[in-house]
Amino acid sequence: MVISGRYRLWLIAGAMLLVQMTAPGMAGQVPAATPLVFAGSGTNLPIVRILAEEFQKRHPEIHIEVPASIGSTSGIRAAADGAIALGLISRPLKENEKGLGLEVATYARTPLIIGVHQTVAEDNISYAEILDIYRGKKNRWKDGRDIVVLTRESGDSTIEVMEKGVPGFKEVYDESQKAKRWTPLLKDLEMNQTLAKTPHAIGFSDLGALTVERHKIKPLKVNGVAPTLKNLQNGIYPLAKPLMFVFHREKLPATAKEFLAFVHSKEGAKIMKANGYLPGK
Repeated sequence: MVISGRYRLWLIAGAMLLVQMTAPGMAGQVPAATPLVFAGSGTNLPIVRILAEEFQKRHPEIHIEVPASIGSTSGIRAAADGAIALGLISRPLKENEKGLGLEVATYARTPLIIGVHQTVAEDNISYAEILDIYRGKKNRWKDGRDIVVLTRESGDSTIEVMEKGVPGFKEVYDESQKAKRWTPLLKDLEMNQTLAKTPHAIGFSDLGALTVERHKIKPLKVNGVAPTLKNLQNGIYPLAKPLMFVFHREKLPATAKEFLAFVHSKEGAKIMKANGYLPGK
């Protein structure tokens, strides 16, 4: 039986509660408080897991679960259904999601990285070169090696950032999909792991993931500009992924509100900056 991402979290929460209720010595006792579950886009996971860990050090009575990526869309649906406390998203709400009664809180941005395997000699790429690669017109690196293109699926937040930030990208991306030029990768972690181990490959990552998870990926400058927090903050680097929480304000547990306050505190900001994320909007 295939279990959809939307209901996977119900099973996780139910299983954890069952374990608590049936553990030795628990019979007749009140079970421990249900853990907070934060789930959604893989872009959010590296920093949310660090923030959750630091928060729990200060509040050991609060337990937080951050499962594997289920994507922004499933995170939104799970938050709307009340299956999770916080949905993790890396794109704005779509029109059909704006009526769900969810509040959106942006807490950070991180530079979107055009990354390559460490075998690639180039250290810079232009918008024109990106478009030519997706057209299939540019298919070799300067050393003559074939370019291995790793891409994401249509509708992914990375592709949305590229479509908004790189003039002409939407058209060449759509054409490449119709031509079935490459097989898209469906998760951030899958992209990072595949890019790190595939010689002569080009793909996408972000500064936060590279900092936290230490993937052996070489970030390229884009039009001569390095993907750093300083360049993003100064408005020089053009490509960034937004990180947001979605939730029902009136249904939000007090413990989740404490976590949000921690994220938006000076301490939370310091943690994010140290790990490749620019706090705030």
